[in-house]
Amino acid sequence: MLDDPSSVPPHVRISHTDWTVTIKDAYPKAHYHRLVLPRLYLPLEPDQLRDIRSLLCLPREQAKGLLLAIRRDAEVAKREIEEEMLKDHGFTWPIYMGFHALPSLEYVPPVLKHLRHVHLHVISGDFQGYYYKKKKHANSFHPRMGFFLNIDEVIRWFDPDIEPTYFAMKTAIDEDEYAAILKRDPLCPHCDGQFKTVVKLKRHLTNVFKEMKAAARVRSDAAAAAGSVNAPAGDDASAAAPSAAVDGAAAGGTAAPRGTGPSESRPTSAAPTGANPANAPVIANPAVDPLLAFQNDAATAGSGTAAGTAQKRKHAESAREPSQVIDVDALPDPSPAKRPQLGTTSSS
Repeated sequence: MLDDPSSVPPHVRISHTDWTVTIKDAYPKAHYHRLVLPRLYLPLEPDQLRDIRSLLCLPREQAKGLLLAIRRDAEVAKREIEEEMLKDHGFTWPIYMGFHALPSLEYVPPVLKHLRHVHLHVISGDFQGYYYKKKKHANSFHPRMGFFLNIDEVIRWFDPDIEPTYFAMKTAIDEDEYAAILKRDPLCPHCDGQFKTVVKLKRHLTNVFKEMKAAARVRSDAAAAAGSVNAPAGDDASAAAPSAAVDGAAAGGTAAPRGTGPSESRPTSAAPTGANPANAPVIANPAVDPLLAFQNDAATAGSGTAAGTAQKRKHAESAREPSQVIDVDALPDPSPAKRPQLGTTSSS
């Protein structure tokens, strides 16, 4: 599969690059659940990428470079999921990207069960998937219980100022310690409320998602009302558009949105036009889950004027700073033309 991504069944494979293959999780735990697997090239052996612990045992620079490549392609998958969210639901909500501390074979379809390979989960924070059924599912994807290792946190272990003893402790991945997390009573990934059964937790998560959608609808209506109030009237509105078009033509072409860059070419799925996936924001184990904001918005949506809401939104957008761009150009070119690949993985 990892030598020739085109051999993966089309209903499983989403896309691939020189470094990774992105597939659908065979048993999705949320509305959107994808997996990013690093491709295998010499001199790496299959056992060196069996799970996150074996990956972390690679030479430090090699392991960090591979993690950066995985994150870069995961950002593209995240952008694609956000597009689907807008199309299917009309709004977006948090997406988590991380590894399970202990591996699971649930992620692959039966025809690929002979594989055991490290994989990064890219999963939406609704956790409304049909297969989100057991205590271990709830605890393994909770962003703050410790079993779900956020990709940004793992990459931070490689920072120069990290003590070698701390790095050794984090990368050891104690199986008993992490297995104990899966046996705890499940917690809500948004409010950390404890539930005795997953059935009760799922009922709570369904209500949270409904509140989320309602709050998003309130904000959308408020923004639309503010736009109609502040829109220029008569000839002023028609004069604004030609002016922008003339300015663009004078510059020698169509103006690109600020903060965008060339997106990477993907054989089966491309990033949104003009978007730089490396600039996408990543939620790294927040102390307070952003989904709680939806509930707060729903409770306070009636206060304030529509124009005031729009002004606050405009101020918040202008205060944002672009994320640091991930530079993986220094990585060796894994192109099959320049580096031999391993033979086809044997099937059982």
